[in-house]
Amino acid sequence: MKRFNLLSVALIGLILISYPLHITAQVQITEATFRDVKDNASDNEKTLSSVVKLRDISQKYATGGLYLMTHYGDNDDLFKKENQRAIDYPMIEQTWRFCSIFSTTTDDGVVMGRNWDNQNVGSVIVSYYKPSNGYASVSIARAIDMGFPLNVRLDEMAQSPFGDKLLAAPFYAYDGMNEHGLCASVTGISTVKVSPLEGKESMFIGYIIRKILDNTKTVDEAVNLVVSYVPFDLAVDQINCHFLIADSHGNSVILEYINDEWKKIYPDGRWQIMTNKVIFNASDKELREKCWRYNDISASLEDKNGNINRDQGMQILKDVSQQGTTWSVVYLPSDREIYLSVYQDWDQVYHLKPF
Repeated sequence: MKRFNLLSVALIGLILISYPLHITAQVQITEATFRDVKDNASDNEKTLSSVVKLRDISQKYATGGLYLMTHYGDNDDLFKKENQRAIDYPMIEQTWRFCSIFSTTTDDGVVMGRNWDNQNVGSVIVSYYKPSNGYASVSIARAIDMGFPLNVRLDEMAQSPFGDKLLAAPFYAYDGMNEHGLCASVTGISTVKVSPLEGKESMFIGYIIRKILDNTKTVDEAVNLVVSYVPFDLAVDQINCHFLIADSHGNSVILEYINDEWKKIYPDGRWQIMTNKVIFNASDKELREKCWRYNDISASLEDKNGNINRDQGMQILKDVSQQGTTWSVVYLPSDREIYLSVYQDWDQVYHLKPF
């Protein structure tokens, strides 16, 4: 009998060693730090030498790696060129997938969560950028938008003749947070036609996010800023996304561009949710019926009366993740902290506190 017990213990031990994730899985928090390059090189040279590889292209589920970049200098002239390129060479051939975003005011501050559900984006780039006359921010971008194919090591590309493409990463900001805790994100919706308006600049959605992060501290400031722009994405005459903006004071707003004007939708409670259905003039009941992710996030927040922590926020994102989920991020605007998971590797979370 004793021999049987010893054998059983040995077998259990082998199982635990062979399958640790299924039995004893725990989330590993990795502290991620942007590299500060201190030398006499040019701003562009320092930027390209700042690349930090957090995750290799060979890891599971990935079509690329995860990289940090510290951007030096003021790149607004570059961003204006990228904006014109988006006008001249539309991104119409690129597809949008589904995404989920929520923001809630808790007893301790604010939690904002976002799933980017756009499969095969290549590497994920997390950029730290501070313009000369603006606020520091962290934003997330897809390497494919800068012309990099799948499964390419960006730390190597940064030192190649193609490295300059990486300088534009802050322009392709699809979500981010600035030093004042102002957060901004986009998700896709059905395509809406837009028309040029006299006195207003046509601006690519990533550039609008960039302007918001660079120049605003509150939701009200962000709303006042965007009214100067006509948004576009896949082509200069169309928009197929909407925006959710939240600040460290617990305020939030969803912005949609309909009939050539910005529609502003404010929450009627502690939280606000945005997936891929138009929010303007839609009831909560309709949105729940149309989108299972909207419904599930609503139920999760209702269960806690919106009072969740960052672990619970990440769990909500995991619960509504899909095959195409590439990154999941929880922003804590009150604490200026970021928790990031990529390629549905939920056991590995990266923590950034850049400000």
